[in-house]
Parts: sequence; C-alpha cells; structure tokens
Amino acid sequence: MSNTNTNKWKSRLLSSSLPLEYEVAKVLTDMNFNISFDYPYYRREGEHEKEFSTDLKGLFLFPYETDNEIDASLNLVAECKYRDENKKWVFLPDVNQPDYSVFIIGYTIKALSEFSTVKNRKNLISSFEDKFDFALKGVEINLENGNVFNKDIIHGISQLKYALPYLIKNSIKHNVFSHLNDATPDYVISILVTNAELYILNDNFSIERVKEVNELDEMAKKVPYLICYSEAGPDFMDHHKKIFENFLYDIRDERGNLKKFEDFQNKTSYNSYDSPIETCKELERSDYHTLKRYYSQHFICSFKHFPDLINKILQLLSNVTKK
Repeated sequence: MSNTNTNKWKSRLLSSSLPLEYEVAKVLTDMNFNISFDYPYYRREGEHEKEFSTDLKGLFLFPYETDNEIDASLNLVAECKYRDENKKWVFLPDVNQPDYSVFIIGYTIKALSEFSTVKNRKNLISSFEDKFDFALKGVEINLENGNVFNKDIIHGISQLKYALPYLIKNSIKHNVFSHLNDATPDYVISILVTNAELYILNDNFSIERVKEVNELDEMAKKVPYLICYSEAGPDFMDHHKKIFENFLYDIRDERGNLKKFEDFQNKTSYNSYDSPIETCKELERSDYHTLKRYYSQHFICSFKHFPDLINKILQLLSNVTKK
C-alpha cells in the first residue's frame, strides 16, 4: 500500500472520531465508569421520528463506606469531536452583567437528589461551577487555511441536549419504582470532548483587535475546559413535551416512592424545599424556564484535560452526597 493511501485511511479514521471515542471511554473505565457506545434516542425529523445517538454514555456508582452499598450515581453523556492539530475552538465569553447573566449556576451538573430520601449539599455544586469560564457561543478556526465555522460545535451540543431528557426521565422513573433503599441521589452531566485546544476571547475583543493581532493568543486565553450556553428553541420544546407527556400521571402510583420523597423533602427542610412532585410538573409542562435550567449548559473539554475534569466532578459529588 502506498504512503498516500496509508495516510488517507489513517486521516479518515482519526476524523471519524472513533479513536477519540475509545480514548475517552478508556479514561472513564479506568475511573470505574460503566461505558456503552452510541446511546440511542428518538428525535422528530420532518413527519417521522428518527433514531439518533450520542457517542458515549457512562455510569459511575459512588460507594463511600462499603463496596456493597451504593450511595449515589452519576450519569454522563458525551460527544467526541476529533480535529486536525491546526484547528482551534474559540468561544465568546459571557458579556452580560452578573445580575443579567443567562447562566444558572449549579445546573450544569443536574442534581436529581430530591428523588431520594438522602440529604445533600447542592450548594457545593454552585460553588464548583462558579469557578469555570462561561461561553455564549464558539467557532472553529483553521489556522492553516483560514476557514472559520461552527457546525461541529453546534452539532455536538445539539446531540447532547436532545439526549438529556431521556436520561433524566429514566433516572427519575428508576428511583420512583425502586426499593426505597435503592433510590439514591442521581446526577447527570453532558460533555463535549475534543482534542482541539480551547480559547476564550479576551474582554477587549473587537473588530479592530482582530485586524491588529498576528496570533490568536494575543486576543484570547487558552482554557482546559469551560461551560457553554445553548438556547432551548421551539423544536426542542416540542421534543421535550413529547418525552414527558403525562409524566406525573404515569409515576404517581401508590406502589411508587414519589409521595415518600415528597414527605421526606418537606420534613427535612426548614423553609422552601425541592419538591419532586413540582419538578415532575415542571418537566411535564416543558416551559422555557425549566428547559433553560436543565438543558442550556454543557461542559466542553479539551481531551488533554478530560481526566482532570472528571476527577474533580467525582470528588465534588462525593462531598455533595457523603453521609
């Protein structure tokens, strides 16, 4: 086989993202995640529903005091995007004033702990997320040929967003119909992983600044990972409504744990409390605020720093739920 043909198939194999998916999966399995590829979900396309999938789904179980007892779980969906070395992902920072930011701190990691009889410290999640760089949108810049486009970033986030409702619904139903002792707090995250370097544009970014600089580093800082915002539009709202149609009616069963979760949350809270029944109603209504809270924020991570990010999330959630 000629060198030209060899380079072609190697380049195309890398571009398929299959090797990156495998390396991401290896990182997770080395941390004791259970991994499956191509997590499927249905999405309407035209007049019909079509099956789509995210690249990876991972499940991590938190044993604190004994390997025989599960104290919490983390569900993860990931999309993997392999890029050539000369391609960089560049993101706009959050330009809003702090009081008007579109971000809701504490919801990039979705804590579904109200569907259990275990108290946790959700405030630690907010403190953790508050340290991240926040981005409103991103583009890919090819430093070799000058091309700039955002298709792969938008596609990756969209795949994650449309898969999340199924993950959240299944998590809630599992706890509602499990033995009460097995209904442990569950956390859900979505993450877009790329081998490309990530940059956040500086505050002084402008049209004139772009004309002045010679290097990307002059107008942006490199970051290991960030949280990116993505609006939930009308199509996603319809998608979500269909998934959660009659949801509360389906799980409000005397054989289930929903009323026990509600009583526990009410009893152990001094003032307001996280009501599992109200959460189910909100998911069923699929109003804009609910969709914004659960589906508008996603982790984006450079693969080089992926193990570090996952380690930090696992340590955080250990402290959030530790008895």
